[in-house]
Amino acid sequence: MLIFSNHIYSFLIAVFLISAICMVVYNRIIYYRERKITRKVQRLNMQLTQIMDANKTDAWTYHTKKNIYKVISKQNLTETLYTPFDFSQLYDRDDFKKIQKSISSIQKREALSETLTVKSAPNKDGQVKCYEISITVLHRNRHDIPCEILGTQRDVTLERQRAEETRKLMLRYHTVFNSSLVDMIYYNADGYLADLNDKACETFGVKDPQTLLKRRMKMNDIPSYRDMDVHTLEHTQLSSITDISKTKATDERVPEVTRQGKIYYEVMLGPIRNEENQLYGVIAAGRDITEMVESTHKQKNAVRLIEKRNKEIQRYIRDINYSLKISEARLVNYYPDTHELEILSDLSETGKRIPQLHAVELIHSDDQSKARHLILHMDRRNSGKISETLHTKLTDKKGRDIYLSFNLMPITNSDGLVTHYFGLLRNNTEMTYTEMQLQEETAKAQEEEQLKNAFLQNMSYELRVPLHAVIGFADLFKTEHSLEDEPIFANEIKKNTDVLLNLINDILFISRLDAHMIEYNYEVHDFATLFDGWCQHGWSNTSSNVRTIINNSYHSLRVKIDKHNLGIAIEKLCNYIGLSTSEGLIKSRYEYLHDELIVIVDSTDGGMDLEDATKMFDRFVSDGKNKRNGTGLDLPIVKEIIEQMGGTIDVLSEPNKGSSFFIALPCEMIDFERKIVI
Repeated sequence: MLIFSNHIYSFLIAVFLISAICMVVYNRIIYYRERKITRKVQRLNMQLTQIMDANKTDAWTYHTKKNIYKVISKQNLTETLYTPFDFSQLYDRDDFKKIQKSISSIQKREALSETLTVKSAPNKDGQVKCYEISITVLHRNRHDIPCEILGTQRDVTLERQRAEETRKLMLRYHTVFNSSLVDMIYYNADGYLADLNDKACETFGVKDPQTLLKRRMKMNDIPSYRDMDVHTLEHTQLSSITDISKTKATDERVPEVTRQGKIYYEVMLGPIRNEENQLYGVIAAGRDITEMVESTHKQKNAVRLIEKRNKEIQRYIRDINYSLKISEARLVNYYPDTHELEILSDLSETGKRIPQLHAVELIHSDDQSKARHLILHMDRRNSGKISETLHTKLTDKKGRDIYLSFNLMPITNSDGLVTHYFGLLRNNTEMTYTEMQLQEETAKAQEEEQLKNAFLQNMSYELRVPLHAVIGFADLFKTEHSLEDEPIFANEIKKNTDVLLNLINDILFISRLDAHMIEYNYEVHDFATLFDGWCQHGWSNTSSNVRTIINNSYHSLRVKIDKHNLGIAIEKLCNYIGLSTSEGLIKSRYEYLHDELIVIVDSTDGGMDLEDATKMFDRFVSDGKNKRNGTGLDLPIVKEIIEQMGGTIDVLSEPNKGSSFFIALPCEMIDFERKIVI
């Protein structure tokens, strides 16, 4: 047992001695390896120091977790710690923000490295240095997140100064060369105004350029350059419109500019860069084009005004031509020098010329002496106006002799001598024959019974209104007037002539009704096929704003009626309702009930009071509440026809809702076929 214990102790001692020897050997190995690494690091540090000193380069690091900056000294490679605030005191405030922005971009792994140029804070002598800083990642953690940022900065102050001096020399030479031609303005690399020539001062009203330069005005203070970045600017040519007065009132940045009003300006911006694409500055060569633009605008406005006047003249000519066409009137000129009568139906075309002898031959023998006297009056160049109606040998489509009305006035030159006569030639045939017919009918009417005479006395006023309007506007041609008014006169004459003719026809018809001279012929007709046409014909003059509906519930309805007179009654009823309805809906329908043909016409004309509705069938109703539509005899004629055929007519009306007219006519039905409503 004792022997076994001795062996164990011996084994332990041997193990201990071997371990001690190994530890001594390992220690020496580590020692010599550290000495080798230390020498290598010292050698590398010396090389790095020499390189940094030769390149005027400094280095610093930023610990992202601790938010500490560490500056490495070039002399002995010692490290100095700075807080962000202390470190920011070494640089220009705006440039330090750029450094922080670049560090943040690398931290977020938006970029692997950043290179930028910054300025230092002024030293005691007020000098400012420029550095070119390269920022990259020095260490990353196990998650590949940058934990330490390395920044190396190189002093480029002398390089920048040399480049700035060279740039200024070139700029001054360029400015002097072009100063008499265009505005030359120079901005430095930071976008501040550095120089401008006399032409630019004159353009913008700058009286003291030195005061403006001391203000350190930035390029972005100019309204046209507000959105430009001077560092990324490329060669640009632009035109701008600036209201200087408005800009100075709302955003005054350059008080030295005294110019007022709106300026049109054309400028070319050229950035100046070195071979490394570093920006030296921006030169702006521009010119004031306000006078040229305003002159162009005036020319364009003048052209537009001329075009507008030409269009108005063309429209005026078209209106005259249209008036001449619809009124059957013509413009005439008589030239005493050539003894010719010129007739124009279209102002855009050459008129037809007729010798005076030929013109006299066209006049009826009854009026030839009057025509010769008229021509003699014009050949003597008398200054009086001429107005005559002549009976001609010409005939119209109805075979009637044509009556022509001449209304002429002398046209004089600057010396007051009559050069020719100008006026209007109107076809007065219809009016003449209307007057003849009116005289005949009036003579017949005077022979009727006393009741009819009283009626004619009441409506004589209604005849005179349009007739006097025609004569009145015709007389206006005799007086001194503007040519622009002639289409209006012709239109009024045409309109009142139509009113007069319609009125006469209605008067004649109602006179025959009163005298019971109308014969009624009852025959079997299909009312279903006739009703639509009567309604549509009566609504032919209805406004386009009115919608019309015909409700025909029969395929066939054969009844014994007077087709002609019943058609007149329904057409006149529809015509009256159509004229009295300016917008809305008109609906017509019919039915056969209890041996009577019932016709109903509804309208949304606004309606009226019951008292006014009862007056609608009176002749020539035209009081303040009921405006007369048509001739004023439509409803009286309808009432008289229906009553003479043994029927009745009535109306129901409600203010602001509408009116409904009812015709009930006794008649015999032969057969019918209704439409099947599904």
